[in-house]
Amino acid sequence: MKDKLQRFVRDNREAFDVYEPSDDLWNRLNQQLPAEEAPKVVAEVTPPVSAPNPFKQAWRNLNWRIAASIALVIGLGWVGYRVNQNYGITEAPEVALSNPTFAKQVSQYTQLIDTKRDELRQMTESNPNLYKEFAVELDQLERSYQNLKSDLPKNPNQEVVIQAMIQNLQWQIDLLNQQLDIIQRIKNKNNHANDKIM
Repeated sequence: MKDKLQRFVRDNREAFDVYEPSDDLWNRLNQQLPAEEAPKVVAEVTPPVSAPNPFKQAWRNLNWRIAASIALVIGLGWVGYRVNQNYGITEAPEVALSNPTFAKQVSQYTQLIDTKRDELRQMTESNPNLYKEFAVELDQLERSYQNLKSDLPKNPNQEVVIQAMIQNLQWQIDLLNQQLDIIQRIKNKNNHANDKIM
């Protein structure tokens, strides 16, 4: 069917061109169409384009660099703090450098000794002579510990020296515990004597 129509149009093409619409027809069609309004020209206001300010750009980059530097410093400080907590580097750097496994032990013992000494001072505030007697024995052990500590870098067998240092710290803790025990017994005895008097 389609082929027949195409053949008919092709064969009769000249006949179609003979019949053209009159000019009057076009005029009537134009009158029936709604009147066309003139297109409104809307001018878009665009902000003036200025060249980018190189100082503003540099300042923004500088702000990011400062922020990154601060974050880096805080991060490194935190890592340093954690390493010091784990290995006690600031309390016994020579031990930490020679043997990190003993460094944590040494750090814990030195902290324990410091707290026990503070406790001993508080308990003997009323009797300073007793504290002086106790301090003599502790000072001897402390001097021995400092000698071992100074020998550590020079000694070829550092592990033995570190073990001796740890042994010394344990003796200091034992001595402090005994002294605190003695003070506690004295206080209990005085309290019982005061209770009997009353």
